[in-house]
Amino acid sequence: MKNFLLVFDDGSGSDIDLKKYVESLDVGAEIYTLDGHVCFVKSDLSASELSSRLLKFAGSSLFFIADISNSEYEGRMLGVFWDFLKSRTLASAAE
Repeated sequence: MKNFLLVFDDGSGSDIDLKKYVESLDVGAEIYTLDGHVCFVKSDLSASELSSRLLKFAGSSLFFIADISNSEYEGRMLGVFWDFLKSRTLASAAE
């Protein structure tokens, strides 16, 4: 699975049914939400396909999706955040 950064420019992420959005994606897709502006999505779909599917839920909300699977990242976050980003990445690297 690939990791994507999903950002809502206008903070409308909390107004969108993100649970139903993720359910509309591929089997095993997951989301980790930080607030109304920032989410991380795990999916095998492309950024373009994720965007197309989000349009059905987002209405006129402004958003940005980027594939961050091959990006270097660091920071200070809760353990559950790092578990979300790294758990399946390490498993797929072993295959």
